[in-house]
Amino acid sequence: MALSLDHGESTERLNPKWRAASVYQRSVRDVNHGILRLTVSRRTILTEKAATSPAGQTLTKMPTAVGGDSGDRAHIRRMVVTSVLLFLVSFMVLFLGMRRYPLPYDEGVVLTAAMRIAAGQVPHRDFYEIYGPADFYLPAALFKLFGPSLLVVRFLDLFVEGITVVTMFVVASFYSRRPVAICVTLVTFLWIYGLNAYISSTVFPVALLSLVSSILLIRLFAGGMTRTRLCAAGAIAGLCALYRYDTGVALLAIQVCVIVIVAYFRPNAASGRLSITLSALWPYILGFAILTGPAIIYFLSVSSIYPLIYDVVVLQAANYQRYRHMPFPGIHLKKLDDLAVYGPIVTIALSLFVLLTFGSRSQPDHPADKQERSGKEQLRGLLIILSVLTFVMFFKGYVRVGTLNMFISFLPSLLLTAVLFEYRMRLPRLPRTLVSCLACFFIFTAAFCAAKATRFDLLQGSIPDRIARVLFASGRPAPQPGPAWCKLSNPLIKGFCFLEDDGLTSPSPEAQSAWCEMSNPLTNGFCFLVDYGRMQTIEFIETHTRPDQRLFVGLSRHDRTIGNDNLIYFATQRLPATKWSHFDPGLQNSYPVQLEMIGELKAASPPYIILDSEFDSIHEPNDSSISTGVSLLDDFIHSRYRYVQSFGEMSIWQLIADTNDHRMTSGLGMSRGDPTEVGGCSRPRLLKAKAEGHFVSKSAVLVATLLLQSEIHSRC
Repeated sequence: MALSLDHGESTERLNPKWRAASVYQRSVRDVNHGILRLTVSRRTILTEKAATSPAGQTLTKMPTAVGGDSGDRAHIRRMVVTSVLLFLVSFMVLFLGMRRYPLPYDEGVVLTAAMRIAAGQVPHRDFYEIYGPADFYLPAALFKLFGPSLLVVRFLDLFVEGITVVTMFVVASFYSRRPVAICVTLVTFLWIYGLNAYISSTVFPVALLSLVSSILLIRLFAGGMTRTRLCAAGAIAGLCALYRYDTGVALLAIQVCVIVIVAYFRPNAASGRLSITLSALWPYILGFAILTGPAIIYFLSVSSIYPLIYDVVVLQAANYQRYRHMPFPGIHLKKLDDLAVYGPIVTIALSLFVLLTFGSRSQPDHPADKQERSGKEQLRGLLIILSVLTFVMFFKGYVRVGTLNMFISFLPSLLLTAVLFEYRMRLPRLPRTLVSCLACFFIFTAAFCAAKATRFDLLQGSIPDRIARVLFASGRPAPQPGPAWCKLSNPLIKGFCFLEDDGLTSPSPEAQSAWCEMSNPLTNGFCFLVDYGRMQTIEFIETHTRPDQRLFVGLSRHDRTIGNDNLIYFATQRLPATKWSHFDPGLQNSYPVQLEMIGELKAASPPYIILDSEFDSIHEPNDSSISTGVSLLDDFIHSRYRYVQSFGEMSIWQLIADTNDHRMTSGLGMSRGDPTEVGGCSRPRLLKAKAEGHFVSKSAVLVATLLLQSEIHSRC
């Protein structure tokens, strides 16, 4: 069925060129008057797409161009086949490009937490953690099925990354032309490949879940939202909260606000706004509760709510801003990809301009324009939801600015850029130019990030040798000299070529072969490598301790913390001797936490502890680089343990069997000649530490005071 055309219809049917020109003129005329007429006929719509410029197409013309049941089925079939192939290619390339050297802190934290959960421990109750349970319980479930292995966790992470690439392609294909969708997919893949060193980070599943949940709500603006769709959006947001509490709560808040505002101000709903709002809101809340409710019930059945609030709210509110803040990056030739953090700001500004400029234009209420208005409302909803999502996720990562933490805002801003680029010809010259520049900016920064990761691989050997090592777990070759083009004087080339290696102590091929013949969670199924010092340390712990004995991996000094090695716990399958195995600045270098750690170490009595000095040289422009002056834990270690041996940056300390507790506690956390000595009994500098802000809460100060008074009383 086709709607009647204007005067000259018969002439247009006789000459296709006249028909195309007439359709184009009508399109331009309707845009100038703010009225876009939709022709429902598949043939006429396809003629419009061929006659008008691609950037001049409306949203409704693209989905309708494949109209008809058979056309829809064929389109869906092609999309499914393309998505499956894209996932397989992305998965394989990311697998071949993944680094064989796991990160001792970021990846180690996830692996050790999953190991503790597999052993029956509960997050927050039994060990300190700031992330949601999904990040640990899924790997723990895989450990139960396949045994502890880094490979199965990597497969899970690669699956999430591959699904993210496919999702960006599908969404971009629906709202833009195929070339633009391909470009969006390529940029997404380059970013993921460049950040693949942080493969275990929660930003990847959170970025995917927040985007999918928001996309599901776009139909709400056109009035075609079903309860099933709302429930699915809420369930995905709930799963996002199980990965990261803060992101999930923020996503819940903004989506509830969007649902309430859209439902409340829906046209022709003045008489029943409250009932319409509640009918749109309860399926979303139900979906969110279906995912989060069982986890909350289980946790409350095995623990009180206080450990969760203390880990996630109290400690982070007191310490995160102070000890983890990172400033916005400047322009550095070695880190040009860091400039991508400014992209979401420009994207939000351009989207806001488009909404304010074109979103308020009124349209006459013609029955024939119903489908067209629905498409335009969806386009407006896309701009609103993705802009709000980008804004919230950008400021969520505002404290610790970086490409990894901002990746959650990169995906919606990239889709916004694609939509704005698709319709850029409708914008004034300056915004149109900014949209084109923004698209080029995202392409450049993603390519630079991927190039840095590729060069890191080249420093480990050639790409064919890389593939051979992945397939056959052969040794890591010595770094090769840079290519000849690195000798050019171009500053961009210099900035790319002069990137430094990660400073790993490469084990010899013989040591790698011996390591890969060992059986541990890092070599089961696939031989992941560590530096030579860790290899020797892991072998020492496995041969000198029993699996049921605890282990403590600390720092060479505990008055300043920025992170610690959690990978050795997982590699040796030795449970940590303390709840505070995950080091965060401001915690393990404070009096209360060190006192609690000492009590746990006394109770567990690990036969060996490991002190790692590799984090001593890491400094950030925040308070994590400042010493608290608290030496309580260091004094305890030096008095209860004796030095045995060093392997690279790792030193092994053994428990002294006949330790004199009185000698051990005589100088904990105190300096000689301290003016706070009273009656020949030294009083730790509690008031000074409190004045300097080293305590995280009043309750922690009270606990520390009581414990210290008990120590002083027992000695005096």
